[in-house]
Amino acid sequence: MKLHYEKMWARKFGVFLASAFMSVLQSKKQLDACTHKLFLPEGNLHGIYFEKNELAKVIASYGNMLLKKDIKRYSKYYEARLANFLKWTIRKTRGRNFSISADGQLASLLTHLHKKAIDFSEFQFYAFLVLEGLGREIEKEFRERPDILESIATPYRLTRLMRARVELLEMAQQRWPGDDALQKYVNTYAWIPVYDFIDPPLQILDVRAQLKDIRHPQIELAEMKAYMRQGTRKYKSFLPTVHSKVLRKKIEIVHAFAYLKEVRDDYRRHAYYLWQPFWREVARRINVSFAETKYLTQEELAEALLYKKDFSRLVKERTRRYALQYDNGKLRVLTGPDINRALKLVKRNATKEVREQSAFSGKSSGKVNVLYHQNDFPKFRKGDVLVTPMTHVEFLPLMKIASAIITDEGGITCHAAIVSRELKIPCIIGTKIATEVLKDGDRVEVDATKGIVRKL
Repeated sequence: MKLHYEKMWARKFGVFLASAFMSVLQSKKQLDACTHKLFLPEGNLHGIYFEKNELAKVIASYGNMLLKKDIKRYSKYYEARLANFLKWTIRKTRGRNFSISADGQLASLLTHLHKKAIDFSEFQFYAFLVLEGLGREIEKEFRERPDILESIATPYRLTRLMRARVELLEMAQQRWPGDDALQKYVNTYAWIPVYDFIDPPLQILDVRAQLKDIRHPQIELAEMKAYMRQGTRKYKSFLPTVHSKVLRKKIEIVHAFAYLKEVRDDYRRHAYYLWQPFWREVARRINVSFAETKYLTQEELAEALLYKKDFSRLVKERTRRYALQYDNGKLRVLTGPDINRALKLVKRNATKEVREQSAFSGKSSGKVNVLYHQNDFPKFRKGDVLVTPMTHVEFLPLMKIASAIITDEGGITCHAAIVSRELKIPCIIGTKIATEVLKDGDRVEVDATKGIVRKL
């Protein structure tokens, strides 16, 4: 049987976490299964691909399952499952000196951590299933009513990442916030830039730089509060006017996941940060650098700890390039020519033309600046065209000074779409290939009315 793969998203993750992502969406009672997946190098990122027919079935079965649920109760359950990962992490890491743990204890923790990461990743992916299923239906239904879509996409409460921005704006209103205030902020939010276990946490210097970039904190704070207040009010007044019970339920589900899709970062980034002392000790024991630990699987790390197996050569090879292939329960880490064979399984975009859905219409031109991670933020300049896989709350200061926004992912209810409408900045979303085709320094014209990007 010939397999046809469809890309879900692209990120910058190492083998350990990527292998957890590849293990999700196996057979469940209420859901179909995705048993064929690829994790392929694409420039500075890796794209995750699912077999198209399997993915379509899982999207449909998850949507049907949600339609039978009390969505308020399910939302609480969903977030509780995310929170469990952080709670478990705190129990396992708080006050613990990993340097005195035996090799067997560290290996056992690795096994449990990987299992927990799989469980957490499963729930992360459910949010994407809603986006690609019921979310697309709602976009189509209300395509001519952007005000309604914006209200549906308004989170029903602030995430911790959003609260961090509020606190930063409040601090920016003080002329010279003292070192104590800065340190308190860092102590609370050190985890924000940690996308993978090895990413550097927030430092006082980072906070000072962010404060320096805030020009009108009072205005931005008022806008944030007004956005939440107006979106919530609009949603509450609009929902009772929907007479179809099925359509109303779909709207409620998409609205719930506008928050649930974003809140996962509150839990995973914090948990990854708390595991950093553990990873540093593992790196020391197995003779690789802290950054290199992410290139080994859970089984390989355990072998290195228990049997002193040397994986340094393998790590160097994967640092250059690697891919993952998951078929019917078996995971393979690919290097060398095997990667090229895996790449041939995916149909690539031959035209290399960046074209997709407009989130906010208008025309603009400027120099492309491709951002993958918060560590890339310092290179962004006012008037640049922001190109990224997907925006999050921490992107807001850059979005405010961008001439246009282009994303690989997302629908009309995603973060980039919401913010671009609020800021009235031309925005094209869901291109799939923007970060692959566009490079730093490219001069482009963004025609968001037609959903086209042209290189100049």
